[in-house]
Amino acid sequence: MHWEKPETIGQGTIIVIDAKTLKATRLKLRNFKGPFNTHGIDLYSPPNDPTSVYIVAVNHLPNPAFYSAATRPKPSKVPQARSRLEIFHHRIGSDEATHLRSIWHPLIRTPNDVYFQTLHDIYVTNDHYYRDGAMRLVEDVAYGKLAPWTDLIHLTIADPITQTLSGKGEVDDAAGVVGTVANKGIHNNNGLGHGKVPSEIMICRTAIGQLLLAEVESPSSPRLKINETIQLPCTLDNPSYFADPYAAKTGRDASGYVLAGLAQAIAFPNGLDPVMVWLVQPKAGAATKSKDKRGGKWTQSLIFQDDGHVLRTAATAVLVAIDPDENQGKKQANLFVTGPLGQGVVVSRINL
Repeated sequence: MHWEKPETIGQGTIIVIDAKTLKATRLKLRNFKGPFNTHGIDLYSPPNDPTSVYIVAVNHLPNPAFYSAATRPKPSKVPQARSRLEIFHHRIGSDEATHLRSIWHPLIRTPNDVYFQTLHDIYVTNDHYYRDGAMRLVEDVAYGKLAPWTDLIHLTIADPITQTLSGKGEVDDAAGVVGTVANKGIHNNNGLGHGKVPSEIMICRTAIGQLLLAEVESPSSPRLKINETIQLPCTLDNPSYFADPYAAKTGRDASGYVLAGLAQAIAFPNGLDPVMVWLVQPKAGAATKSKDKRGGKWTQSLIFQDDGHVLRTAATAVLVAIDPDENQGKKQANLFVTGPLGQGVVVSRINL
C-alpha cells in the first residue's frame, strides 16, 4: 500500500469477464467518489432475482486521524490505514455498479477477504495482527500455534443498502454495524469462499498452505466449526469451488476445490513467483464425514503452473465448465487465474 504517499492511491474498479467471449468490461462506479484500493470481494444474488448481484469489497483507505494530524503520530499508536467495506449493486448485462453504502467497524483492522453469508451478515478475515514491522514478518513465518493472533470477524448490518449520513452531512460508515470476533487463533487466515454446499465456508491459511472447511457452529453464534483441514504444497490465497454442471451428462463428477498459490513465496513481492493451481477432489469411496488423518481422503491435481513470466502471481482461480455438446464431447473447462501485481488474467483450457 502507498501509505507514505496516500495521495497516489487511485480509484480501482470492478471488471466483469464474459466467460464465453472472454470480453472484459470495466464497470462504471455510480454514486462513488474517492479512492478504491481493492482487495477481497464477494457476491450475493437474491434467490428470487438471480440477475441482481450485490458486491462487497474491501477498500484500504488512508486514515484521516493519521494524515491530518498536526504532528504525524507513530503508526504503532495511530494506524495509517482505515480500511472498510464497500457494497455495490450490479445488474447482469449492464456496464455499471451503483455504490450503496460503506461499512466500518473497529474490529476491521487488516481485512483481506470477505464472505456474504446473507445480505445482512458478512464475515471478514484480518490476515495479520501486526500492521507492519518485524512482528508482521514473524506472523508470516511462524507456524500454527506459534503465532495464533489473527481473527475472523462477523458483521451484522442493519441496513446494507442505505448510506446513513452524520449530522454534519458526512458518511457514517459505522451506522447500524455490529461486529463480533467469530474465531480466534486461525493463524494467517486469509481467503474465504463458498464451499460445496451453502453451509460450507472455505478458509485459507496462506503462509502454511492449508484449506479449512468450516460451517457455522450454531444459529445463535457466528463462530465457525472447522470440520476438515487439507494441506497443499504451496501458499494459498482465495479459494473457489467448482460445481460440475455436466456430471450427470458425462457420467463423471469433476467437482472440487480450486486453489491458487505460490511455490516460492519468500521473494514476494520483489521477484518472479512460480505459481500453482490445484484441483482438490474427494477420492472415490472416501467417507465424506471422516477425518483425513493420513492425507488419503483427497486427490490433489496440479492443473496449472507457470514460472512467473506469463502470470506474475496467483491469488485466485475459478473453473468454468464447457458444455461437451459444444466441445466435440470433450470434458473440459476454462481456468481463469489472476493475482496481485499481475498485468491481467490468464485463461487456460484444461481437461477435467
